[in-house]
Amino acid sequence: MKYLTNITVLTAFFLVMFQGHSQTDSIQKWRWQSSPQENFALFIGKDTITKTAQPLMGNKKWWTSFGYRQLDSLIDLANKNNIDMKIAQTKIEQARAQKRIAMSTLFPTIRLEPSFMRQELSGNRPNPFGGQLRRVNLNSFEMPLTLNYKLDVFGENIDQVKAGNLLTSVSEENKKDITLQVITEVAQNYFLLLQLDAEKKLLKDTEETRIHNLEITMIRNGAGLVSQIDVLRAKSELSSVQVQQKNNEKVRSEIELILALLIGVDATNFTIAPTTIQFMPPEILFLNKDLVRMERPDLKAAKLRLESSEKLARSQKKQLLPSFYVSGSYGYLSGDSSNLIEDDSKNWVAGITASLPIFEGGKKRSEIKLRKSELEENQEKYNQQLLLSYQQVENSYAQLKWIHEQLLAQQEFVSAAIDAANLTSERYTKGLVNYIDVVDAERQVLEAEQLSVQLFGQELIGRVTLIKALGITP
Repeated sequence: MKYLTNITVLTAFFLVMFQGHSQTDSIQKWRWQSSPQENFALFIGKDTITKTAQPLMGNKKWWTSFGYRQLDSLIDLANKNNIDMKIAQTKIEQARAQKRIAMSTLFPTIRLEPSFMRQELSGNRPNPFGGQLRRVNLNSFEMPLTLNYKLDVFGENIDQVKAGNLLTSVSEENKKDITLQVITEVAQNYFLLLQLDAEKKLLKDTEETRIHNLEITMIRNGAGLVSQIDVLRAKSELSSVQVQQKNNEKVRSEIELILALLIGVDATNFTIAPTTIQFMPPEILFLNKDLVRMERPDLKAAKLRLESSEKLARSQKKQLLPSFYVSGSYGYLSGDSSNLIEDDSKNWVAGITASLPIFEGGKKRSEIKLRKSELEENQEKYNQQLLLSYQQVENSYAQLKWIHEQLLAQQEFVSAAIDAANLTSERYTKGLVNYIDVVDAERQVLEAEQLSVQLFGQELIGRVTLIKALGITP
């Protein structure tokens, strides 16, 4: 195995990637950074990775920059079929309906209310003139057009409408957040599959080597060159690798089930074809940490919810002020249906009413306190979410930096372990060392190669985690 051609260049590029830039473009908030043109490689397991996927500029469909068509297809299915995203869409429709309900208060209600009533008056009803009255039957036919309207003198209804508009925007941002959560989870699980497939290839190659070693050891044992203990050790090492292969298959099946749920398909017959690591991960430059509050959908939703609470609290205070209502009706009223639609049957009434709360047992004051408390709660939730977002971004950067540095250091470890294993195997065939030395050397190679695969998988997942922390939504 060869070494990295230019470790210095790669390390310098890595440091630039994580330091960011102090000069930010006022228009371009996020951008992908292409890998440098210098020729370098990463040794992942037994493979050498040199290709870099074409980076995608901007924040649309960031997953395509990783270069795996299979991942693109899975995310397309998730966008179409994921149940959580469909539920989020229904929440948007509900919020829009609530907004339309709030907007209806800005308009008068007009109703056509035809009615018929037959009444029989008692013969013993009060009579201020004395004497016995007769029982009387009365018919009443009425066809009025009624109008009722609450005058929004102090803007109470306007505030509620604005709050409804903001809550609709909250639902839309919540869907974006759920979409981001689903897409990143699909990507992270896919990269776990990628890691497991690379480990499976390593284990398969190691199994073949262990079988070959067992055959050689049995031949040498038959010739009296080694003891039966060496044969048993060779069998034990072979069994250890086979057990790891079974566990690899088990974990892979579990991840396939998770992905099936995420993309909304039946898990019964769902499988994902094995794939291999092909590309180096794309580089991301985060230009300004403060832009997180403008990009992360959960922060935007929290901010909009806070603004909605402000509107509702203001509207609640205005309920202590007088309310004014306009009402009226126009139509026909008659005691006989035959002459209902005539000029003499026309009937109308109109008026304006003022209402000022005097005493309601402290209800209004309590409602104001409730809205104020909700406003303070949403303010603290927003502050908490903002601090959490900064913590997630910084933690993602720190973790990714640590993983990348360890992956670079692992290159030397893998190369040295392979050289040591080859030398030990050569010395064993010459009878210069015991088989236990061969076992230790080969075990170290497997561990080094597995760790390089795991670190590369963690770096891919770490970049997705960083994208999630930054709130880069499609």
